Amino acid sequence: MSKRYWFFLLPLVLSLTACGQIGHDQAYAHAAEAPEAWAGDWHGVWSIEFDSAPVDGPLVAEIWHAADGRLRIETLDAPTTALKGLTLVDTGGGGVWFYDLRQNRAELGPADLERIPIASDSLLVMDWMLDQVSTAAIKSAHWDSLESGRAARLSLVTEAGDEAEFWVHNKTGLPAGLELQSRRWGKVVLTSRSLEAPRSLTPGLFDFEPPADASILIR
Repeated sequence: MSKRYWFFLLPLVLSLTACGQIGHDQAYAHAAEAPEAWAGDWHGVWSIEFDSAPVDGPLVAEIWHAADGRLRIETLDAPTTALKGLTLVDTGGGGVWFYDLRQNRAELGPADLERIPIASDSLLVMDWMLDQVSTAAIKSAHWDSLESGRAARLSLVTEAGDEAEFWVHNKTGLPAGLELQSRRWGKVVLTSRSLEAPRSLTPGLFDFEPPADASILIR
């Protein structure tokens, strides 16, 4: 084959390789590593959609998670003004801060009271999905490309019969995406736009001090 023809065929070959099938054992290995990675230190930007949400369109949130349970969520974009400019910081034992930039209002309370709609729910859904992964059947698996990078795409059926497309990030082992149709959650689509498992998270990331002129409520 001439170099000329190989030049034109090379992108096709690379595309087929990137989207190739994944063997049975490797697919289950990817599924098994996701819960451990999710429990560790990670940072990502996520597009989040719930069919059951009262708003149409995705909410985009940047999320930092520490292995010791600390958490920070910031909404970057949303289909409604009320969900824009929100920050939630779980300081790890010192309560959870919720801050609304638009209203310059801060609340400090327990984790079960302080939450960002849709964004906080997405973490609950992913936690639930990861509990199902170990016992779910994998119907098929292949390589896929997301905005956050190369990922293994697993077609799953849970023991209860719920179906999901579940992506595992190749570089970090983190869950990278989820398309779920379930009786409990309805239809949910979570897609990572960026994803990393840094060696260390920025000091002070999980501290929060409201602006001096903010109205403050302590629950």
